[in-house]
Amino acid sequence: MAILKGISTKQEFFLLVIALFLIEFVRGAFVFSFLPGLSIHPLGISLTIIGMAVSIHFIGDSVTNLIVGYVMKPLGSNLVIHLSFFISLLSLMIAATWTNSFTMIFSALLLGIGVCPLWIVLLAKAGKKKRGQNISIVYFGWLAGIGAGLVTMNHFLQFNIHHILWFLPILVLIGWIIYTIANKGDISYRHSDLKEQRAITFQLLKTSKVVVPGLLFQGIAIGMIIPILPAFAINVLGVTTNQYSMLMLLGGGSALLFLVPIGKLVDHISNKVILFIIGLCLFALSLLFLISSPNLAVTISIVVFLGLCYALYLPAWNSFIASYIPENLKEAGWGIFSALQGFGVMIGPTVGSVLANQNNIITTIQFSAAMFGLTAVIYLIYSLWYRSKKLLL
Repeated sequence: MAILKGISTKQEFFLLVIALFLIEFVRGAFVFSFLPGLSIHPLGISLTIIGMAVSIHFIGDSVTNLIVGYVMKPLGSNLVIHLSFFISLLSLMIAATWTNSFTMIFSALLLGIGVCPLWIVLLAKAGKKKRGQNISIVYFGWLAGIGAGLVTMNHFLQFNIHHILWFLPILVLIGWIIYTIANKGDISYRHSDLKEQRAITFQLLKTSKVVVPGLLFQGIAIGMIIPILPAFAINVLGVTTNQYSMLMLLGGGSALLFLVPIGKLVDHISNKVILFIIGLCLFALSLLFLISSPNLAVTISIVVFLGLCYALYLPAWNSFIASYIPENLKEAGWGIFSALQGFGVMIGPTVGSVLANQNNIITTIQFSAAMFGLTAVIYLIYSLWYRSKKLLL
C-alpha cells in the first residue's frame, strides 16, 4: 500500500522509474565504470578478473530474471523488491569496505541479484495502452541512471579510488525509501503450481523462439565491450579520462533524447522488425567506424550517432518481444526473456576481456560489431521469409 494514499497509477509508475534510475545509477557507477576503471588504476586487479566480475554480475541478473516472476507469486512482488534493495545495499557495503578481487566478484554477483526485480515490476506495470511509450520511459530511466552513474564515477575515479564507493549505498537507500512511499501493492497475477509454471515456461519459449537469437546475440555483443571501454577509449582512441566521460555523456544523452519520441513512433508502426533491423545495422557499422576515428570531433559524431541508433532499435525490439508475452504471464514472461538476454551479457564480458588479452582491444570491438550485424541479418531473413504469411509484428 502506498504511503501517499492519493497517489495515482501514473504517479506511482513515474516514482518507481525514479527508484529505477537510482538503482541503475548505482549499477552504472559500479559495474560499468568502477570495475572497468580498475584496469587503468594500480590496485592489482587484472582485466580478466574485471571481465569475470562483470560476467558474474550478469549471471546473478540473468538467473534472478529467470526465477523472479515465479518467486513473486508465493511471496508477493512487494516483499521481493524490499529483499532486492537489502541485497543491493549489502553488496555495495561489502565492496566499499574490502576492495579486492574476491569482494569485487562477490559484490558484483549480489548487485546483479538485487537490481533485477524492480525492473521486472516496472515492465509489468507498463500497461497495455501506450506500452511502447511506457517501456521507453522505463528504458529512459535505465539509460539515464546507467549513464549518470558511469559519468559520475569516471569523474570520481580521478581523485581517490579507495573511498569513492560509499556514496552508492546511500543512493540505494534513497531508492528504497521512494519505492516504499510510492508502491501501491503487489502485481496482480494468477497463481499456478510448479508443474504448471514449468509447462508455461516451455510453452512460452517454444512459441517465442524467434526472439531467442536476438536476445542472446545482443546480450553477448553488449557484454563484450563493457569491461574494455575505458582501455579502448584511452589507449586506442587516445582520449583523456575527462574526454571519455564526455563521450559517454554524449552517447547516452543522444540515446535518451530520442528514446521516448521513437517509443511513441513505435506505437504507431505495425512492422517493428524493420525498425530494429535498421538500427542494428547502423549500430554495427558505427562501431567499426569508431575504431578508425581520426580525431576527437569525428569520434564525438560517431558516439552521438551510436546513441541515436540504440534509441532507434531498442523500443521497436522490446515492443516486438512484448507481443509474445501473454497478459497473465507478464511478470514471468519478462523475467524469462530478460534472463535469455542476461545469459548473453554474462558470456560477453569474459569473451571480450579474453579477446583483448590474447589479441588486442580492437578485436573485441570488431567481434561485437559482427554480433550486432549478425542479429540484423537473422531478422532480415525472418522479415523476408514471413512477409507473405503476414506474421510480422
